Amino acid sequence: MSDARGTDGDDEWAISLDDLEEGEASGYEPAPIEPGNPTVEGVGFVLLGAVLTLVILFGGF
Repeated sequence: MSDARGTDGDDEWAISLDDLEEGEASGYEPAPIEPGNPTVEGVGFVLLGAVLTLVILFGGF
């Protein structure tokens, strides 16, 4: 195969570690996760997961 990756000397997508400096923050930065009050739906899913886990572990499924 003559089209093997990395054999071409003119690779326009090639980058080096010098291109990835810490000072450049051009990438995506997600919003921080803030603590909040639990919702009824969230508490219900946690309880449902705990109950299903206990049923599977001790129910013999």
